[in-house]
Parts: sequence; C-alpha cells; structure tokens
Amino acid sequence: MEDLEIIESLQHGGKEKEKIAHFLFDQYQGYIPKVKEKLGMNQADAQDAYADAIIKLIRQLSNGAFEGKSKLSSYFYSIFYNSSVDVLRKKSTNKIKELPLQEFDQREQALWDIVDTEEKATHVMLVMNQMGGSCKKILVDWAFYGFSMEEIAQRSSLRNAESARSMKYKCIKKLRDLLSDKLFQS
Repeated sequence: MEDLEIIESLQHGGKEKEKIAHFLFDQYQGYIPKVKEKLGMNQADAQDAYADAIIKLIRQLSNGAFEGKSKLSSYFYSIFYNSSVDVLRKKSTNKIKELPLQEFDQREQALWDIVDTEEKATHVMLVMNQMGGSCKKILVDWAFYGFSMEEIAQRSSLRNAESARSMKYKCIKKLRDLLSDKLFQS
C-alpha cells in the first residue's frame, strides 16, 4: 500500500481509518526485535512502545503533521524509537544513561513535545476502561476513528443516529465526571 493511500484513508475516517489502523499495526511489527535489541528492552516494554507509536503515527497522519519528506516507514521508525526511549525513561533513570544520545530534527522534536499530551490521553483511556464497553466503543468510534453517528448507531446496535448522539453525550458526561473524580483523588 502506498504512503499517500494510507494517509488519505486515515484522513477519510470511519471504516477506512479503522482498516488502515489495523493494517499499520501489522505492517511495522518487524521493527520490534530491531529496536528491542538496540535498546536492550524486554518484549513487553517493546510491545507497549510499539502500540504507543502506532497511535502516535495515526494521530500524526490524521492531522497532517507528516510532510512526506521521508518514507512513512522511516517516519514510523523514528516515532517508535522515541516511544521506546520514553518507556525506558519511565522505567529507570539509570538505563537511559546507557542509551546512545541521538540528534533530533525538528519533526522528531515536535513528537517529543506531544509526549505530555500522550500521557494525558493514556490517562483518559484508563478512565474510559472503567466506563464499560458500550461507552468506550462509542467514544473511540467517534473520537478516534471518526465514524458518523449513523455508523456508530449501526456498530453499537442502536436505533438511529439520534440514539447514538444521545449515548455519546451521556458517555462524555460520564467520562468528565470520572475524570474530575480522579483529579480530586490525586
């Protein structure tokens, strides 16, 4: 599949975005052993970093941040490598001292700048797991995959788009309440 075709499918949203997300997840798994060995990571950490990198790649491609100055595979590798370094940093400050320092271009530096946002997104996803499957599915289909209300109604076995819209708002309210409860508990 060509890079441009992947990007256009992601930006279209809906079923195409979902299909491409699964394709991308499978596409670059060959990088896991390479980065794992290069950074001395265990398998679980490498897989976590890989999943994070795929999410970051999809977000970057969807919002037009990828400028096409390199191949998509090279772009993903830099995201994956940086995500792996981030996982290692979180696990142990001593291990990061052993990692080779790398020069970052502006694009890669911009990716580092969104790490804080990614951590917040991870927190939101953890809270969404507490909400139950139907709310999580509706919110992910709407916010991440970009499905229309009609498609969400079909995918969630709801009567119509208005029912999906109503459920979406209830789920958003529930998410806000859970997030505010977590903030006060911290």
